[in-house]
Amino acid sequence: MKKLIYLIVLMLILGLIVTGCLPVVPPAEKDETSMVTKDPPLKPPSGAHYNLNIIGKKSDWNAQGSFSNPDRHTMFVPEDIEDYNINHPDNPCYTPDGTPSWAPEGADYDDPREGEFPGITIWMTQCPPESVDCDFAVLDGNAFDDCKLEFQLAPGKYEVWIVAKAKPGGETDITGWVRYEDEFGTEYVGSNMGILNVKKKFGWQDATDLFYFDTEYGNDLWVFTYLSLLEADEDYENAAYFWQFDNNGNKLVKVRFYYQED
Repeated sequence: MKKLIYLIVLMLILGLIVTGCLPVVPPAEKDETSMVTKDPPLKPPSGAHYNLNIIGKKSDWNAQGSFSNPDRHTMFVPEDIEDYNINHPDNPCYTPDGTPSWAPEGADYDDPREGEFPGITIWMTQCPPESVDCDFAVLDGNAFDDCKLEFQLAPGKYEVWIVAKAKPGGETDITGWVRYEDEFGTEYVGSNMGILNVKKKFGWQDATDLFYFDTEYGNDLWVFTYLSLLEADEDYENAAYFWQFDNNGNKLVKVRFYYQED
């Protein structure tokens, strides 16, 4: 009886195929369809690179020191920036008028954020082009003492890739900012820089745009080249570049720097 039922069902299916009511997609078309609808994941270049690990810790992490060993490749940030934002009574990472009263002795920095910009800043510098011994270095790897980090790039231009790792994963918004002083005071420019949302499910992402400044003349400049031009102009001074690092749950963000030939 079961064999008879299977035979009847099979005959019905064959009949639908023959009449065109049930189309059959050839294997080649299936492969072509899948290639169109599903892009392969991005991969960073192969070859030598500098690797920086930005590690998220619980808000009560209380390690002391700046973690400034130039040979290290790690920085520490709050895992959840909500514990270190403008409204937090104990850790208000918001200093519109300069260095906060609770900052460590010797700290000196301005914070551009208003209410909509929570979080940590990563201030970046670069070795002069003619430097021989200057290299990548973590100059301040602890954001828990004063809400900021410092990182130095080796000379040259770089292709930059970013990925979130570790479970369960969250998201991090990274915004590039340029700061300088002119006749109007301290200016912060973020709209000309790249913005990147980093999630584990996104895999590796090309973040090179974060290091290029979109000028009003329609060309992009390596951000440290742009800072040099500002410093050479007598109308500008104290030009600097930093990331706004808004971390929400990511325990590890990896950043790779690949040297680019001009």
